[in-house]
Amino acid sequence: MGTTGDAATPYQDAQSLVAQLPGGMLLTYNDLGHTAYGRSNSCVTDAVDGYLVALKPVRPGASC
Repeated sequence: MGTTGDAATPYQDAQSLVAQLPGGMLLTYNDLGHTAYGRSNSCVTDAVDGYLVALKPVRPGASC
């Protein structure tokens, strides 16, 4: 997960990490702030929980 407006962990770092991991996936959260899970919306929660609980992959280009 990468947040486009996160000054602490820039979005470009999330993109770079995904490119380095075989099978890496990126969920983009288009907003400000550090961390999105647990403080944003159901789009983020559903995508993260779907992966962690059911191993449902994040589709390429997914954003919230």
